[in-house]
Amino acid sequence: MKGTFTIGRIAGITISVHYTWFFILILISWSLAQGLFPSTYPGWSTTEYWITSIIAALLLFASVLVHELAHSLVAKSKNIPVNSITLFLFGGVSNLEKEPETSGAEFIMAFVGPLSSLILAFIFLGMQIVISPGSNILAFVLGQPSGISNPIVALLNYLGWINFLLAIFNLIPGFPLDGGRVLRAIIWGVTGNFRKATNIAATIGQVFGWMFIGFGILQIFTGNFINGIWIAFIGWFLNSAAESSKQEMTFQQHFRGVKVQAVMTSNPKTINPTLPVSNLIHDVFLQGGYRAAAVVQDDRFLGIVTLTDVKKLNEQNWDTTTIETIMTKQPIYSVKPDDELRAALNLIAQYGLNQIPVLQDNKIVGMLNRADIIRYLQISQELGANNNAK
Repeated sequence: MKGTFTIGRIAGITISVHYTWFFILILISWSLAQGLFPSTYPGWSTTEYWITSIIAALLLFASVLVHELAHSLVAKSKNIPVNSITLFLFGGVSNLEKEPETSGAEFIMAFVGPLSSLILAFIFLGMQIVISPGSNILAFVLGQPSGISNPIVALLNYLGWINFLLAIFNLIPGFPLDGGRVLRAIIWGVTGNFRKATNIAATIGQVFGWMFIGFGILQIFTGNFINGIWIAFIGWFLNSAAESSKQEMTFQQHFRGVKVQAVMTSNPKTINPTLPVSNLIHDVFLQGGYRAAAVVQDDRFLGIVTLTDVKKLNEQNWDTTTIETIMTKQPIYSVKPDDELRAALNLIAQYGLNQIPVLQDNKIVGMLNRADIIRYLQISQELGANNNAK
């Protein structure tokens, strides 16, 4: 996902944050400090409200991270590589290289997320009972003055119920929510048809999306403007994500079982790193019509150089600058000829790549670019349409 930066790794999984995460962090902190906490826990100082609210928002996203880690760790146990977990505006998303291969694996992977949120809910509420046995455990639910004066107790109460609500929300049986994935797994297991299961679950997801939008609009007209906007926005996101899932599923179906070597450009253009950039422009870009070349020396792959790299260089320096100065050097993202094309697609999409080298024993054997993929998809669709017309 573009616009992200890495904050660490857990169990070999890269943890990234999207810039929209900061927006929602500030929004949640502000709404807690100015709204929920003062109305539910009156009598604190302004500083206490803000400190507690910021900590609550951070721990909420830590809970979301635990939720996504549950998905990812189960995926890894099912031999599904996990590239990263990204926290963003609507929570978190695990970036898997491929879909589960069985309905059973899909069911477990989907269900473990809400289960982890429920466990966190019971842990936080249990800690509240232990620390303050007489405190109102329903304070957050009732949303009215609770008599809780200890910010730590209030924090535990909030985190307990917000994790409970997170679990319930994710169990809504509409794709791409966890509940929708559970539903897809069940339908897939009963019918044996992954595509049909995805279509049904995604359609239900769209229905729930429209319901949220409708309820949000109703809230706006009844005076709850902020809540209405937020609910409608969530509905729009669900609807869009469900529609995208349908399109992605159709897209992925064309590439099921297809290897990289079937689509890549074999024997790609190569160039020596010691040559000037002017040679690259003349021989590769202008005469050859390529937009990228593999940089090779003594039959050893060193990296790639692209038209984008050249555009960053002043034209006056084309004759005096060598290719190795502007190239993207190893280690870089690459695939093997016998890798699944879908895995390569995920890599290209996740990191915003235009092309990716295909290596065998650290030797360049091909180049996979977006044009290759689009051409293959177009021909595949035309052949499919012709077969359906017969």
